[in-house]
Amino acid sequence: MDSDSRLLTEARRGNRSAFDSLRRQHEQALRGFVARRVGTDAADDLTQEIWLACWQALAKYAGRARFKAWLYGIATHKCADCLRSRAHTMMREEATFVEPIAPDAYRAVEIRQIVQEALRRIPDEQREVLELYFYAELTLAEIAQALNRNLNTVKYQFYRAHALVAQELLTEDEETK
Repeated sequence: MDSDSRLLTEARRGNRSAFDSLRRQHEQALRGFVARRVGTDAADDLTQEIWLACWQALAKYAGRARFKAWLYGIATHKCADCLRSRAHTMMREEATFVEPIAPDAYRAVEIRQIVQEALRRIPDEQREVLELYFYAELTLAEIAQALNRNLNTVKYQFYRAHALVAQELLTEDEETK
């Protein structure tokens, strides 16, 4: 029985301390995942909402998926709700503040921006799969459980998204030459 399983068993019995331990173990990675999806301004509040939803849904956790996969399933749905809510309440104006960066770090930042732009261009379902795989480090089977999708569908979405992003990066690379 791993650490998450023991803590989860205790948390499901109402042990708040065990739940807080789970939270501490996953907080930083979850917040990073949320920030990449909805932006850093909303990440703290949304992460708190996710933990509250997790606490409230513990009784429904059936144990078919690893806790991390279940948690990121909740996070994915909360992020989607947040983005839908934003779309309904405001026009999408992206004001970007760019901090000065060291010359040696410029290329890494540039590549990160190119990847983020490529991810914005692929369908949401495919982007979710890539983000859960690379940022949350879930397996394809865990992603299928988290998103309540067929494993073969998730595999297709993963490989298709990977190909689309690679194509975008190659196109960008050719344009910069």
